[in-house]
Amino acid sequence: MCSMYRLPVILGLALGLAACGPALRPAVEGPVHLDDPDNPLLLAEHLDVLLRPEMLGRLTGSRSFALAAQYVEDRMREFRLQPALERRYRIIYDAHVHLPWPAVLGWADQDTAAFLPGLEFWPDARSDTGRVVANRVALCAQPRTCTAAPVWVLPTAFAAEATTLAPERSVQAVLLVGPLHPTLTDAPIPGLRLLQLTPEAAARLLGLSASALRAYLTDTASVTLRLRRSIFLRVWRTGEIRVGALNVLGFVAGKDPVLRNELVIVCADLDVVALPDSPLLFDGAHLGEGVAALLELARFYSMLATYWPLPRRTLLFAVWSGARQGHQGLRAYLQQPLWDPATTRQIVYLDPDPEALPWLQQLAATYGFTLEPVLPPDSLQVDRRVFWQVPSEWQQIYRRIYNAPAAVSIPELEKLRMRALQRARMLVREAQAILLSEAITPDPWAPVHEDTLRLPAIENHP
Repeated sequence: MCSMYRLPVILGLALGLAACGPALRPAVEGPVHLDDPDNPLLLAEHLDVLLRPEMLGRLTGSRSFALAAQYVEDRMREFRLQPALERRYRIIYDAHVHLPWPAVLGWADQDTAAFLPGLEFWPDARSDTGRVVANRVALCAQPRTCTAAPVWVLPTAFAAEATTLAPERSVQAVLLVGPLHPTLTDAPIPGLRLLQLTPEAAARLLGLSASALRAYLTDTASVTLRLRRSIFLRVWRTGEIRVGALNVLGFVAGKDPVLRNELVIVCADLDVVALPDSPLLFDGAHLGEGVAALLELARFYSMLATYWPLPRRTLLFAVWSGARQGHQGLRAYLQQPLWDPATTRQIVYLDPDPEALPWLQQLAATYGFTLEPVLPPDSLQVDRRVFWQVPSEWQQIYRRIYNAPAAVSIPELEKLRMRALQRARMLVREAQAILLSEAITPDPWAPVHEDTLRLPAIENHP
């Protein structure tokens, strides 16, 4: 379907509509060159900027995010988008930033920094700050079967249920056994420390064999162990609880006398999962594909509006912050929208996290909005995850402990960049399939086949 909405069709329809009403006079006389919004060279330019070292850690409230937001604002100004508020593209709001980091894990009778973050354990995003020392742990397959103990040890699959039941039973800490999965959230669970542990690290911490730990975590009955060596864990908080976060927004005004009062929002996320001033985390899941696609769509429709009476409806291009911490940027807009929600047709969301999509759609519906996601195909979603870039010394220590190499994948930036470029192009094409029916005509349409003409045979007289 996407190939149906290519530039020649757009311009042909635009010229046909232009004959029905006055067109804006171009600022510069001469031929008009309007590149397709999925132009790989232009998309790559945005990605190259967002992947610069100083912008990789685009955590909400950080200097890296501010630099990236400045780039987005500069491009919106270059593309002649109308600022969201008077002369300002940026809208500032108060955000909650919770970073449970740094963290240590070990035994109370020796150096507690014995386990390696990113290789053996990681603080869960919902963890509160504080310290726990305990010599009793409950090992259980499911939270509802756990016995009373200061520390619960559970499979990661039951994290959501554990975080609900553990505070009710005065549990001080929960150790979640499974793959390490760094995330962020906007607030901790009060009084509860949560750590993610690999199965190998959990067995070493508790003094068990891997097979024994596996049996405990799959048994229907809970087991309480009294450890010979008390375990010690501690989680701190990095950064401020509240920061001045910002969204970047710009309009392309609609040209239809009636339909211009209706709005379509095109949005994407700019922030990533990161740690301030630390290269330990590299967010390979959010390389800026959605923002690159949004900027090219903004350029395309702004240029279209310069020369033809299009788009018919008004378009708002919005770049959110706080998406990794409860989608606070989107929530800030929904609570104080710039446009009447009753005349906002839909929110076209470029590259949202698929896992968060049901929640996002429910959130938008709560405020009376319809949210339409634009996602890359599954074939381009592989390997989108957060990578650890741990020091080589840590990997050597890990090898000595487990007699095996550490399961660390150091990303090849150029390879990731090419995949990101493919995703950005697909996002533009899929978004165009939605936007053209909104911006060009009020009803869905399909281009006609190329006209053909059979010339009549005439007799050539000398």
